[in-house]
Amino acid sequence: MVLCGGCAFTNGVARGISDAVMSRQKRDAYHFHPDYTVNDPQFRRALDSLADPMIGGNSATLLENGDKIFPAMTGDIRNATTSVSLETYIFEDDAAGRQFADALIAAARRGVQVRVLVDGWGSNLGKFEKEMTEAGVICRVYRPLHFYSINRPGIRTHRKLLIVDGRIGYTGGLGIDKRWLGDARNSNEWRDTQVRVTGPVVVQMQAIFSENWTFTTGEILSGDAIYPPLAPTGTTLAQAIKASKSDSSSLPKMMYFMAIKAATHSIHITNPYFIPDAQVRGILVDAVRRGVDVKILVPGPRIDQALVRQSSRFHYGELLEGGVAIYEYQPTMIHQKTLVVDGIFSTIGSINFDQRSMGLNAEESLSFYDVGFAAQMEAMFERDLARAHRISYEEWEHRGAAKRFAELFSWIWEPYY
Repeated sequence: MVLCGGCAFTNGVARGISDAVMSRQKRDAYHFHPDYTVNDPQFRRALDSLADPMIGGNSATLLENGDKIFPAMTGDIRNATTSVSLETYIFEDDAAGRQFADALIAAARRGVQVRVLVDGWGSNLGKFEKEMTEAGVICRVYRPLHFYSINRPGIRTHRKLLIVDGRIGYTGGLGIDKRWLGDARNSNEWRDTQVRVTGPVVVQMQAIFSENWTFTTGEILSGDAIYPPLAPTGTTLAQAIKASKSDSSSLPKMMYFMAIKAATHSIHITNPYFIPDAQVRGILVDAVRRGVDVKILVPGPRIDQALVRQSSRFHYGELLEGGVAIYEYQPTMIHQKTLVVDGIFSTIGSINFDQRSMGLNAEESLSFYDVGFAAQMEAMFERDLARAHRISYEEWEHRGAAKRFAELFSWIWEPYY
């Protein structure tokens, strides 16, 4: 779209600069020198400074790829009895959206309170909006776009939250889009992971949903349909972490920072948009010097945002020289956002390793302090590594002038990704 000739582009750049300035008002550089390790109970208690406390009594199940994720999520929606709360960045008018729309419509027609919050930039409900609204689903758009602002992405909700009956919660990297269908069998089927949780941590997830819902609609959510009393369902310690533009510090970066600094054995990260800032790159290299096994898994040539990959590769040299192992996933786009540290602390959610996720967008993640769950995450990480190519420093150093120029150009725009 072109508005007033070059004005649309100029205004968009101006808004991008404004967003970048606002993000710098948030504290994003930290000092943390623990005399304890991730395995020490002091680390677990330190996590309580990030948001709600790490809470016990939960159960968690990993779900890999659309063939498992879609039936589980839509199945719980179809079995809902009191409420469904869905917040997502991407909800498309396609075959994947059809599955969710049908389940949400069926729940609303049974009298379930169904609330759907989609992002104004990332989603296109199309015909589903009318169908769902007529069935009783309350559909709202977070920060809607208008004709005078369609060229300005601004501050978005990138959260991926589903809470059913206030008792079951889901998060991960999933977008409601046909690219997430399937089982990562080919380049058309994305690789991603969700986690399904039950237990007291679901209250924290519902509260994160309520934040943007109330901002968008003014409705204050309460009552047993939304916040029922929750008994323990397992033994897993879990904690919901959020990011909001209004936060005075970047809670996601603090979480990563604390875990990396306290690691003694291993740091295993999977992230589709891996552009850590200089401080995080430094502490990753420092971790290697302490003898920590640091492995990063990112997309290979099959990625939806080529500029992001090029910007990420711009920083490979510093990390590779420092002993960080970088792997690029080959079969298809890998979109999951996970971390496992020292075989006990792990995270999964919507948070990308870039400035937008750390400083501007609304984001969320679940953290777990549990050896058994971390072992499942590690096993998944190793399976993905088997389908990845490890990048050597020599390969990166001899990548050619064209790639170097593309990376430099992408790096210039790094604050806006």
